[in-house]
Amino acid sequence: MTTNTLTAFVLLAILFGTGCRRFEEEKIVAQAEPFVPSNLYPIERLPEYFNRVVVLPCYHADPDSPLLAYADEIFHQELSQERIFETIRMSQYEMKTHFGVERVDSSKPLPENFLRKLEELTAANGVLFVDLDSYRPYRPLALGVRAKLVDLKSGEFMWAIDETFDSGHANVIAGANVFQKTSQVRAISSKTAGSTLHSPRIFSKYVASTCFSTMPSR
Repeated sequence: MTTNTLTAFVLLAILFGTGCRRFEEEKIVAQAEPFVPSNLYPIERLPEYFNRVVVLPCYHADPDSPLLAYADEIFHQELSQERIFETIRMSQYEMKTHFGVERVDSSKPLPENFLRKLEELTAANGVLFVDLDSYRPYRPLALGVRAKLVDLKSGEFMWAIDETFDSGHANVIAGANVFQKTSQVRAISSKTAGSTLHSPRIFSKYVASTCFSTMPSR
């Protein structure tokens, strides 16, 4: 067997093996159910008075992460599309002006009288905290969300979720593919199949939309 023939044989074997793996992966994804968050707490129904919510800037442990360049806009946009209540987006500048910090980690002590001041500033009934972690901007994409919807007067939880979306898992791929086909992914050509699984920004839209779809109705 000549060197050229051997090289061609090896390349064919590699291509065949890659094709078989891809076929098996696609078969697994095709049989998977779209991911449905389960680690969450929703009350049965939002009270009538709960109709105005202030949305805080997203928190991530790395303040220089590129994730924060678009996360605030995307999570606010996807929440607004649920049309459950009026949303008020609080900017980093407003947070810094009124509380001395641009973002808050909801798992740590909040600034003094934080909920009361938010209510006075916004006339809102509730506040949404969104903490992001497990961020992986390369394939397989991943993003973790720990979010809480809190009544500003009582401090009680109206809704909470703690989930990690890892596109290395078949059910997350299946869910992202379903999201890709919906009208919520705007300005994406039908020819760009897989964009949700390639773009960290669009993947975060899928994550936000899936999380907020579990909120209680009115």
